[in-house]
Amino acid sequence: MLPAVGGYLLRVFLCAAVLFPLFVLRMIGAGDIKLMAVMTGFLGWGNGLRAIFYGCVAGAILALAKLLRQRILLQRLNYLFAYIRRLILTKEIVPYYRIERDGYGVVIPFAFCLFAGYVGYLLWGG
Repeated sequence: MLPAVGGYLLRVFLCAAVLFPLFVLRMIGAGDIKLMAVMTGFLGWGNGLRAIFYGCVAGAILALAKLLRQRILLQRLNYLFAYIRRLILTKEIVPYYRIERDGYGVVIPFAFCLFAGYVGYLLWGG
C-alpha cells in the first residue's frame, strides 16, 4: 500500500512541477494544473498523459470554434506571435493573459475539456 501511495504522490508532484511554468505565464489556471496532476497520479503516466492529450484536443477544438465564432482568430494568433517574439528578444517573462487587457471572452473552461478527455480515455483507451 505504501509504495502505491508514494507512486501516486510522486506522479502528482512531478506533473504539477512540470506544468507550473504555464501557470506562472498565465497560460493555464492553477485548478487545471491540479486536475491534470490528479489525473496523472490516479491513472499513471501513460494513461494519464493520454487522457490529458484527449482533453487538450477537446480544448483546441473548443478554442478554435470560439475564436472563429467571435472572429478573433487572426488577432489572437498575431498576439501569440508577438508574445513569443517579445519573450525571445527581451527574455522578460510577462503573463500571456491579463484580464484587464484580454477580458473573459478568450477564456475556455479547460476543466470541462479535461473531463471530456478523461471520458475519451475511458471510451477509447481505458
